[in-house]
Amino acid sequence: MSGFRGAEYCWMNGEVMKTERALVSAMEPIYLGIFEGIRAYVEGDVLGEGELNIFRWKGHIDRLWRSAEVCGLKIPYTKEEMLEGTRESIRANGFRTTTYIQPRIWPRARGPGGSTADGEVHVVIPTMLLQTRLGEEELTRERRLMVSSWRRVASDALPPQAKAWANYANSGQAGREARRLGFDDAIMLDNRGFVSEATGACLMTVRDGTVITPPVTASILESVTRDALLKYIPEDLGIPVDVRDITRVELYASDEVFLCGTGAEVRPITSVDDVRFGEEYPGPITKEIARYHSEILACNVEKRRDWLTPV
Repeated sequence: MSGFRGAEYCWMNGEVMKTERALVSAMEPIYLGIFEGIRAYVEGDVLGEGELNIFRWKGHIDRLWRSAEVCGLKIPYTKEEMLEGTRESIRANGFRTTTYIQPRIWPRARGPGGSTADGEVHVVIPTMLLQTRLGEEELTRERRLMVSSWRRVASDALPPQAKAWANYANSGQAGREARRLGFDDAIMLDNRGFVSEATGACLMTVRDGTVITPPVTASILESVTRDALLKYIPEDLGIPVDVRDITRVELYASDEVFLCGTGAEVRPITSVDDVRFGEEYPGPITKEIARYHSEILACNVEKRRDWLTPV
């Protein structure tokens, strides 16, 4: 993924090691695995350099455990051990700017055909530098999206609420289609025809001063960042929020549209299918949310300091 910078060290199966030594057989069933996407931000200024805090560690690690249960995997470490492994990985690399954390878990292969050993898994925690996109240049960059011909995978086919690698084959198809047709990314509809999410982030729209976002039943990932926005947008910013199904026509009629997620953070969208949103870009509510989100990540909002865990 563009923007990542590899790390010299990672944490694997209980110890910090050189990333070049964190190797497994090509026969390992990685496609049956799960993962998390987490970020650590610089205290005081997300664009600066200094001490790091992990954003919503508990929410992410709880989701990892839920994903493991849904996908039939058992994590052999405690949540506290996973936190300490993450800290060790970041410290070993000496990171002091925005860092991406991606715990990965997949079953160990048992036989030559790739069959899995009952209950045995690999656990790897890579950490990588990944610059925040909440700066002015990235925030104001225009982004054209399209509605993909590929539907979001339904919950009776795969578990879209779990962060499983297999689900990203679905996103990959939509993303490739969008890039082939000259767009930056794609939005997928669910199997009922309602708006679901983008290829790697949840979607929120603004209409008549209200932020609207699809429900979990629209085959979206149970996003930790989305959950944070659903809490602080009405409580801290006083902006009403409505969680409900969104039709494709309603999407086109939005005043503002933005994506949210660990990777996306708060990312404005210029248009969908070349239908442009509003007269101002980014829209005023999107800008307010992005500004406040940045302040939360920098540990500058006392009310939300418990969302940040020191490295």
